Amino acid sequence: MRILRSVAAIVAGFGFMVLTVIVGTIVGTTLFIPGGMRAASSGQPSALPIAYLAVNLLIGAIGAVLGGWLAARFAAFAPYGHAAVLAAVVAALSVQSVVAGPAGAQPGWYPVATGLIGVGGILLGGKLRAAAATTDGHVVA
Repeated sequence: MRILRSVAAIVAGFGFMVLTVIVGTIVGTTLFIPGGMRAASSGQPSALPIAYLAVNLLIGAIGAVLGGWLAARFAAFAPYGHAAVLAAVVAALSVQSVVAGPAGAQPGWYPVATGLIGVGGILLGGKLRAAAATTDGHVVA
């Protein structure tokens, strides 16, 4: 049963991150790309506005911190360890993105930045939850 809860904790953290990034992309596209989603779906702009990239990175960071926190919160044991496993999964996916290179109009640094922000945010969220869960040496659920 513990293994199922561990897997569920990591999947929940990852799922939350994915949903956060999807919503953030929709919001950023609507706000900062002329023509919004319709223009984005009809073709890539030649360059993405810096405000769009900044909002995506910020939303990604928030999603990563909360995803790491959720993975640690749902874990039955070793809360930070579960966040670290989620960070390793995201790091592996990020390496694949970096090797593939930027998509469409993304600048060359963008895949590296999203990977670093994702991994760092997850570890921060896991650390925050693990620290909050420990009181006087006793783990609180």
